[in-house]
Amino acid sequence: MKRLMMAALLPVIVAGCTNSNNNSQSPLAPGSERAIKVSANALTVTSLDGVALAGAQVLIGDALNFPFEGNFLTTDANGQVEIPASWTEAQPVTIQAKGYVRQTYMSVQPGAVSFKLRPLNTVSQFEIKGQATGLPIKNGDGNIDFGLVMQGFSKMQLFAFNMDSVLSAQNDKISAIGQEMDIPANLSLPQQKEKYALFTVTLDKPAYRIYFGQPGVTRVFVAKGTFPFKTIVDGVRGGAKLYEMLNVFNLTGGAVRDVNLSKGRTDLDLPTNEIAFSVKNTVVAPQFRADETFMAAGLSGQGGFLLPTDVKKLNAGQKITLNTAPNMEANVLAVLTKTEDLRANIDRVSTAILPMNGTTAPQVLPLINNPIIGAGGLEIAMPSFQTVAGVNPLATYAVFSNEIQVQMGADKVKLMNQTWEVYADKWVASMKVPTFPNDTLMTGVKRWEVNFLGSQTASQAPMGAAMIEAATHVTHSSVNF
Repeated sequence: MKRLMMAALLPVIVAGCTNSNNNSQSPLAPGSERAIKVSANALTVTSLDGVALAGAQVLIGDALNFPFEGNFLTTDANGQVEIPASWTEAQPVTIQAKGYVRQTYMSVQPGAVSFKLRPLNTVSQFEIKGQATGLPIKNGDGNIDFGLVMQGFSKMQLFAFNMDSVLSAQNDKISAIGQEMDIPANLSLPQQKEKYALFTVTLDKPAYRIYFGQPGVTRVFVAKGTFPFKTIVDGVRGGAKLYEMLNVFNLTGGAVRDVNLSKGRTDLDLPTNEIAFSVKNTVVAPQFRADETFMAAGLSGQGGFLLPTDVKKLNAGQKITLNTAPNMEANVLAVLTKTEDLRANIDRVSTAILPMNGTTAPQVLPLINNPIIGAGGLEIAMPSFQTVAGVNPLATYAVFSNEIQVQMGADKVKLMNQTWEVYADKWVASMKVPTFPNDTLMTGVKRWEVNFLGSQTASQAPMGAAMIEAATHVTHSSVNF
């Protein structure tokens, strides 16, 4: 059953730029940034919601006291450091604060610049638990009805994605036909009965549970859907791959809630009939190689977040309809992957997020090889590739992760946790990240992932997360070491 549900949202899963788990970000309400007086001669460090980060460490250059003495600074109560007079040309700037992801901009000109850090995940996760209500269950109709609960996705989270934000790595057990089955914890499957051959199969797991890495306001989304029970079971028994049967899954509606996480567990039942996925959009697949797989997902934009509303697998040049929600911005998530990578759960992928209006024919960047890591993890030799017509080089975005163990309910789970993000202008052939003083990240199981960001506009976005927001195309690969 878990594999069946994985197929239902596979395009969103493989769209991620990472397999790291639970790197969820709390959404910001418009106007939530707090006013900080920025000095014309200072660097300013804040959290995503604009809170000044006192005691943050700032390294200007490649290493301690290089290229000049006094290049390692600490922010004051206003989250600021005075710009050194010795800083006279573009240098990498690295910022680290306790409880936040380290951030490096590879080329920063001297001057007043603000940096926004995103929080690290906590070891003890925050749980939301409840039921998906209002599913139109009819026993014996041949269809299985489900509600799948996940976080709402920002564009950044789709480009720097993790599988377990969509389909939980945690399982709940149910019994059917005398056997125990593992069902994803974030799936709500109210009691229903269907026939298969001579058997009546009862499925019953009404409660879902999902986990988040940080406290604060987060957006939760439930998608209701169905799949034909006999068709899927016959396909699996006949050896069909689940992504080959993707088009028989049907997402029809859902609901969204914002939840303030302030305690270990929050109870939340979710209706499934507030949003209808009723607007039809046409997508035409590009040409691609025989050893590749192309998929597309309809995305409905709501308040800065993207909600997956339909998913399909397409042949080269095939035209298909994707459903989105009315009165919301319609986008398509185009996904290209090697078929063997798809089968082996390898995260190499090329994606595009583009507006849909009538008929959309998305193109994606080529798939890339894995990066090569040297100098103990500080040097990255990037894979090479050619862009496609109409896509301009925007940025190179590299993310470093460490393996950690977190508590999810009663379970202890190992996951790759993002701890350092690096931004560079355009597409670079190699990257040597700064040697941070007293660094403790380069231990244990580690991962570098690289993302080449492209845009259909030629204008250059400001350094940082604005580059991701401006991107329309990403090609991604990673390597553990």
